[in-house]
Amino acid sequence: MSRLKSAASAAAIVAVLATGGTAFALNSTPQPTSTDSPRMGKDATLHTLRTPVVDRVAGDRAAAALHGTGLEIPVGWNVADVRAERHDDRDVTVVRYQPDGYRLGGEHADVVLDADGTIVGFTRLALSADTELPDNSASEEIARDFLHRTAPDYLAGLTVQWVDRHEENLTLPDGTIATVAGTKVKMRHDNGRYAWVIVGPEGAVQTFERDITWDSGQGRRSTEMWMHDAWIAAHDGAGPQPEAPYALVS
Repeated sequence: MSRLKSAASAAAIVAVLATGGTAFALNSTPQPTSTDSPRMGKDATLHTLRTPVVDRVAGDRAAAALHGTGLEIPVGWNVADVRAERHDDRDVTVVRYQPDGYRLGGEHADVVLDADGTIVGFTRLALSADTELPDNSASEEIARDFLHRTAPDYLAGLTVQWVDRHEENLTLPDGTIATVAGTKVKMRHDNGRYAWVIVGPEGAVQTFERDITWDSGQGRRSTEMWMHDAWIAAHDGAGPQPEAPYALVS
């Protein structure tokens, strides 16, 4: 891709992001940001045409959406990836933050925004010195308070199904496996879709996902999983299809 064409493509991305949309209409051939990039999935667009300007615009949109929600990106973490993807029938932008550059499996935070700036998903998987979790009752109260602040209309249609401990594994730079734990509050919406809030140490919201569809026949999730690294690796051709309940990679 010529330098002029790359600049034009990046400018188109910035324009679309700035107006709250995504960038599926680019008429160009994506090029990797580096020769060893593993992120070459068939729907790759933003993350193969990233520039500092693209990162800044996406980061500004994410910061505006997070403002006042209590959801925070750890200090010192920078935008490591930006993707234009789908969340079932919605276009979304996925903004990924990491402390040490793009690396699947490591500590990361993700913000998934639809075209209106609605937070469809958020996660912050980071090691914490405090491992004590709030009990189930306190976690449910924290989840409800969070949703009341961020999506009160959506909260009105939710019913709690269960509350239980949830764990995710991280691979540290030295190859060590570490576990991040939280208390998961799973809910079902009147529209038939699911949502959950995972509450971590000190009552901080660790993860939030909404409008998730489930394939009962397959016993697995249907909605794409842009905050889950094993699924992203499979989607981008860098790893195997994870077993159920992970969604099938299409």
